[in-house]
Amino acid sequence: MSAHNQISNFAAISSGVISLLGAPHVPTDELRDRRPRAAFLGFPYEGGNAAIERPGSSNGPRGLRIASNMTFPWSFEWDVDLFESYDLVDCGDSPVAVGNLERTHEMVQAEIAKILDAGAMPLIVGGDHSVCVPGTRALSEHLGSDRKMGYVHLDAHLDAGEDIGGEYQTNCSGLVRAADLPNVSPENVVAIGARGTINVPDWWEAVKRREINVVTMSDVRRGGFEKTIAEALDQAWDGVDGVYVSFDCDVIDSAYAPGTTGPEPGGFTGPEIIRIGQMIGERGPSAVDNVELAPLYDPSNITARLVWEVLSQMLFANAKHNLR
Repeated sequence: MSAHNQISNFAAISSGVISLLGAPHVPTDELRDRRPRAAFLGFPYEGGNAAIERPGSSNGPRGLRIASNMTFPWSFEWDVDLFESYDLVDCGDSPVAVGNLERTHEMVQAEIAKILDAGAMPLIVGGDHSVCVPGTRALSEHLGSDRKMGYVHLDAHLDAGEDIGGEYQTNCSGLVRAADLPNVSPENVVAIGARGTINVPDWWEAVKRREINVVTMSDVRRGGFEKTIAEALDQAWDGVDGVYVSFDCDVIDSAYAPGTTGPEPGGFTGPEIIRIGQMIGERGPSAVDNVELAPLYDPSNITARLVWEVLSQMLFANAKHNLR
């Protein structure tokens, strides 16, 4: 995409007609004919919230689309153009059933499955963190029972609720739901960035029972950033056929990412989370989500801009290291 075409996308932001990076809109039913290598899907839903969090994440997909259109698809540092490497498309937003979490998850899982079946990497942006439940199920089923899956959970919170008020697939349950999938082994499940006091004893017990790998922010500071993160990611990728990455905005320090529904101090800095995006891209993820982006609390839009930088750096690194 030329610079002229990209600049013309800036005008679309104010008109209300907007897609990720100005990419063409392609419904998931038409992806098989086009065969892109990456496809964006919005999840404008926050009905899966079951914790002490602020509302506003349903505006996350639009916020990220706006932020992406303030950038170009080409990186001089990587010498990669996202459209040339991925034929990137925007599938719009998944349908949702207001007030019906189970039905909403069924619909978004079907959308993600269509993206995977077309040979593309799903880039899912919410919305609340419950989307990782249907997201991991979709990738697990796509791989099949004889192929192993890894899971990376970037989050200030462990999200290991076995049962939140009788509901098993809320934004507080994604880590354990992924670990319980039939083709997922605990040694390939890694939670990175946990910290703070919104992690309850029951969650910690659920994590220990499953022998899930937890890398806290204290672990990162004691062990050194690059070494600790590399070892954690290598653990998730070890011997598997695909890895799902779930990236919650609150894994970032709230000074760098105020626009989220569950801000927490003491997290990763901007440069650190960008580097994590690159390290994930170097290893080659199969599906990625970003959740709890809430532009309502970020009038300067720095959170969405940072999140897009993380995702785009991941895409650049993946194209350079894994795409041919």
